[in-house]
Amino acid sequence: MIRLKWKGAVSAALSAVLVISALAGCGAKTDEAAQASSQPAQTAGQPAQTAETSGKIAETPITISMFLQDSADQAISTDLPIIQEITKRTNVSFDFIPGPTTEDQFREKFNVIIASGSIPDVVVSPYRDDMFKVAEQGIFEPLDEQIDQNAPNLKKILTGNPDIIKSLKSSDGKDYFLPFLGAVKTFKVWMVREDWLQKLNLSTPETLDDWYSMLKAFKEKDPNGNGKQDEIPYTTRNTKAGVLSFMEAYGISGFEANEQYFIEDNTVKYAYTDSRFKDALTYINKLYNEGLIDPEYATNDTKVWLSRITNEVSGACQDTTARAYSLGGMIKAANPNSTASMAVVAPPKGPSGNRMTTSQMQPVRGFTAISAKSKYKDEIVKLFDYFYSEDGSLLMNFGLEGQTYNMVDGKPQYTEAITKDSQGRSILSMLNVFGHREWAYAQDVGYENALLDDKYVQYRNDMEQYIKPTIPALSFTGDERDIINNKYTEIQTYKDEMVDKFIMGKEPIANFDAFVNKIKAMGIDEVLAVEQAAYDRYNK
Repeated sequence: MIRLKWKGAVSAALSAVLVISALAGCGAKTDEAAQASSQPAQTAGQPAQTAETSGKIAETPITISMFLQDSADQAISTDLPIIQEITKRTNVSFDFIPGPTTEDQFREKFNVIIASGSIPDVVVSPYRDDMFKVAEQGIFEPLDEQIDQNAPNLKKILTGNPDIIKSLKSSDGKDYFLPFLGAVKTFKVWMVREDWLQKLNLSTPETLDDWYSMLKAFKEKDPNGNGKQDEIPYTTRNTKAGVLSFMEAYGISGFEANEQYFIEDNTVKYAYTDSRFKDALTYINKLYNEGLIDPEYATNDTKVWLSRITNEVSGACQDTTARAYSLGGMIKAANPNSTASMAVVAPPKGPSGNRMTTSQMQPVRGFTAISAKSKYKDEIVKLFDYFYSEDGSLLMNFGLEGQTYNMVDGKPQYTEAITKDSQGRSILSMLNVFGHREWAYAQDVGYENALLDDKYVQYRNDMEQYIKPTIPALSFTGDERDIINNKYTEIQTYKDEMVDKFIMGKEPIANFDAFVNKIKAMGIDEVLAVEQAAYDRYNK
């Protein structure tokens, strides 16, 4: 495995984050940026160490309540080793309020908690729009002064990375969030069962037509060898996102919240009313009608998705590089005679030759907010600032020395408790079992590399050439936010319902123009005007 020396590892992660920020904010990726994103920087300094980050956070034990998205690998608990270690080091205990693992259900519970007025001390969410919508309602505490006074490690990071600051600022100019910072660009990749391709004498798919032919062969030619046509060729664990990935071959994207609006000719456009989306829907509907994509995609969660893959029912999906690496071993663990391996392949090439991917890591991948009513604001900021420190980042990225990793020649290496799980689970899954969660800290690129072997590190790096920047994180005025809240919520509900109907054939594609006209009547042009104004301000 490729591993970074711990000295400078946090700096390497932040160097990668800075490259991502530049990519997300200003167009085409340069050769230098591509190289920098996959190689550690050697010049940046380490985060500061202070009394606040090297000892107890609170003089006497305190307990803070925290709402966060849970892991499908292990329910969050104060009994988990990493959580216990945090409490031991900091004097801070937790009262966890776990949120569902699926996006729609988590966001629904988030809205219920916010509407209740009973806000936990800490709210953690990966969904930027949800967090920013409520930030200026007096629900979350502004953190600018807190960061200046109580977060020297985070302050040093922000000072060196102005694009991160821009991603955190709300329209009132304040920062309400502590960020979870990613370390690499490539997040989601396309993957197929390499051994199934070989068994059926198929070439690696390049075009959309190739993908159709491959999936059809997977369905009809019994690649799992059980004598039945029981294959569901393409599956997904993240509802619409997995099947709407095919949109990108048509030059548009919209299956992630930050991608439904996109920039073309310096103009903000909406993916779902674009004529190219009709072409994408036609293709996806064809796959659905012929049983080539999972008929239960709209309700699948991680457990169902994993069952499809490990039981050798499905042979293609889009997910993280780390999962692509681990799935082969998990399939073999469930089926000892299997020769399974997952190959990462380039995104499908569309009718116009377009080949891109946009569902990738942004510089800020998650947001941690503090309730304005919390009694422990200072302590909470100091707690999370500890996770940006050298010791805290080592804990967040690698876990517990002697249990999940050991220091070998000055660098952390995972133990067999993490790398050789009897069930074939990935390193990431096993860290989650020990209590790892993605709240505010800086991810270390060495952690990402340690999830993979050299082949999959190369796969991940090779996919960077296809990344197309998404619209940058924008700030809105109160009036602009009101327009978005008043108009887009209804539009989104209608859009989500109709997209499923189009894919499943419950609504004929011939009605696409009526769908577009309905969205226009609901006010999408007003929303686009707001987005354009915010984008123009961003450019200035």
